[in-house]
Amino acid sequence: MNRQDTHHFAHHFPPISELLPHRGPMALLERLIEAEPQRVRCTVVLREESPFCREGRVPSYVGIEYMAQAAGVLISWPDHLEGKKEAGVGFLVSVRKFNTRVDGFAAGETLTVEAKEMMRDNDNGIGVMACSIYASSGDLLAKGQLTAYQPKDLDAFLKTT
Repeated sequence: MNRQDTHHFAHHFPPISELLPHRGPMALLERLIEAEPQRVRCTVVLREESPFCREGRVPSYVGIEYMAQAAGVLISWPDHLEGKKEAGVGFLVSVRKFNTRVDGFAAGETLTVEAKEMMRDNDNGIGVMACSIYASSGDLLAKGQLTAYQPKDLDAFLKTT
């Protein structure tokens, strides 16, 4: 399968655990629902037992982590299509222009989180993504621009930091 043939129906997508290294309570995204070469859409179901939920609400700034995980899915998707089964580790470098229209997200809500590639430098492992969070009604709740770094050799990178 080539990288251009990446749009599938939701039931063909792998579990998020194959696209992100996050486990346990920090695995926040529920599933991948759309994927194209430079855009993904994922869902997150806000549960009372979420480590970030307090009194039935998740603070809107947690949306940055939802966006970061969607960006991670976007970065991992082409590798997954080429048969790589283990998700690489990436690092959130910066968040710019984060803007939210709400102070929190309600428990029980299903959010859609979108990440669109604006720029990727595979040689240096840097990517810039425009990310958005939508309510189940389709209303835009938050948006921002994330820069991420994915080292080619994680062990070597960790030894230098």
